[in-house]
Formats: sequence, C-alpha cells, structure tokens
Amino acid sequence: MKKVILVLFAFIFGALTFAKSIVVDALWFADLVKNTEYTKYADYEGELNYDTIDAPQDEKLDFLNDEIDFTKKNNLYCTPIYLEGIKDKTLAMMQLEGSGRFPCLRIFRYNKKSKKWTVHFSANGAKGECGLVYPVPAPLWPEHTYFLEIERNFDNKRLTAYNLLFLDANKNKWHKIASARAHYVYNLTDEQKEWISAEIIEKMALFDYSFMGIPEGYPQKIEREIGSRKIVAELYRTFVGYMPSNYSIKIKYGKGVYAIKEGQWGFNIVEKGGKKYLVYIGMGGSGEHRVSTIEDFYLNVLNLDSLENVYHGFVKSEITFVREWE
Repeated sequence: MKKVILVLFAFIFGALTFAKSIVVDALWFADLVKNTEYTKYADYEGELNYDTIDAPQDEKLDFLNDEIDFTKKNNLYCTPIYLEGIKDKTLAMMQLEGSGRFPCLRIFRYNKKSKKWTVHFSANGAKGECGLVYPVPAPLWPEHTYFLEIERNFDNKRLTAYNLLFLDANKNKWHKIASARAHYVYNLTDEQKEWISAEIIEKMALFDYSFMGIPEGYPQKIEREIGSRKIVAELYRTFVGYMPSNYSIKIKYGKGVYAIKEGQWGFNIVEKGGKKYLVYIGMGGSGEHRVSTIEDFYLNVLNLDSLENVYHGFVKSEITFVREWE
C-alpha cells in the first residue's frame, strides 16, 4: 500500500511540476498556438452580428451587410475564452486591419437578460494598445485564459519575443507572466564571412550605421563617393505592418545610374584586394525564396568598378531564445 501511495504521490508531483513549468514557459505556449486551429468569425456569425451587438454604431460597422465579407476575410480568430471573475459567455475576436495588417482585439461579453453582446474590452494595434495575441488555456486553471503575444519589431519585422500575458478583466490591463526573447544566430560560410559578419548583420537590422562612421541611428540618406562612383542610399520608413523599413540604393557614374532593386535591408562598403565592393542584404529576386523580414536574406556583392555581381547567396538565421519570468 505504501508503494502505491508513493508512486501516486510521485506521479502527482511530477504532473504538477510539469504543469507548473508550462505555466511560465512562453515557448510551450508558442508551440501550442502554432499547432492550434482556431475557430473563425464565420463560425459565430449566426449569434454575433450587427443585430445582436449592443454597442455604439462606430463599434459595429464591421458587421454591416456590405462589410461582413471583409470582416470574415480579415478575421484571424473568434473563439470562446474564460476571464477571471466573469461568468458570462465571452468571445475573443481578432481582426487584422488596414494595409498595415494591424491587430485589433475585441472581447465580447454576453448579457443573458438582454440577450445581447457587449464589448467588454478592445485594443487597437495601430495605436500601440495591443500586439498580435492568441488566447491559450491556463494549465491548472481551466476556467481562465492566458494570451500569447507574438512581439515583433515594427521597423525590421523581426520576431522579438513570445510573451505570455494575463488580462485583468476588472481593470482591463495586461500583465506579463513570462517571456522568451529571440536572439539571431547566423552560421555564415567561409566565403560569406569574407564579406559580412554577424555583428554587421545585427547593426544593419537595427539601422545602426556606426560601422560606417554615422553616429545617429536610422540615417535617412547616406552618400559615399568611391572613385568615380557615387553611392546614394535613401531610407524608406515603413508605415505598414508587414514590410520592414528598407533602403533604395543607386550608384551614379558620369551620366549613368545603376539602380538596385528595392527591398534591401542594409548595405556596407568593403575593400578587398585593393578593390571596393558594395555588400548589401535583401529579399532576393523573383523566383527566389523571399523572406519579407530581416531574418533570412540574400547576400549580394557588387564590384564597384565593373558594376558586376561577384556573389549572390542565401543566408538563413537560427533563432535561440532566452526565457524570462516576471
């Protein structure tokens, strides 16, 4: 009997320890989100619509007949959640709005007396009120929902962190429980190391051109004269949510202009064997595997004398995570 009790105790202790580790491990929840197929607004259109929502006109324009198709198209999820202290039925609905694909979260709460839905909480990503969050179940607390935030840098669109959040339903305030912060590692080949380093890549991704003697961050315009060539690079600061900021690069020579295709994340001027080269990183050309963030990219090397490409290759990143707890 003692052995049975000990085995049972060990099992319960192990299960609780595992569950506790899940509670504070943002990466576990990130994997959960990746492998979860969330219900969409189309699944709830019959009960959550213009006629059943008790809210001001401007808060339910998305549910008008002539807008409902766009609402369905831009809907990321619409799914039941459980908030502490609230026994009413609640639905979390996430829309991706505008050309920036900004996240807009609304939590609807059902009033049994009026048989109407009210907006209990809303947050707009365009205003910085909310990131891209997904509801996830709270282990050891089945009647509550956590939220997993996928945090990205707005300018370079890189994944910054996975944050596990708790929403205080009474104060409508976010609280961070844990994070897994992303760090980028580039395993460059020997040939690639001749042109670029991991340190320079990181600086380019942050629009830090101190390696070119420019003290301020995000330089709007960079001009460099290399012999008879003049390099002019202009920064395009993005206002949309899916494309990173990037440089347009032109090389002027005599009456001619050599324009490099847009979508270049960064560049440098490297001297090798007595010659100068323009080294730049970007999305790549048509027909190639294109990554629209400054994570993976194509490395290009242009001979500034002949204006010929001497290297073109793909560089893939590895992301490691450092866990943090609040």
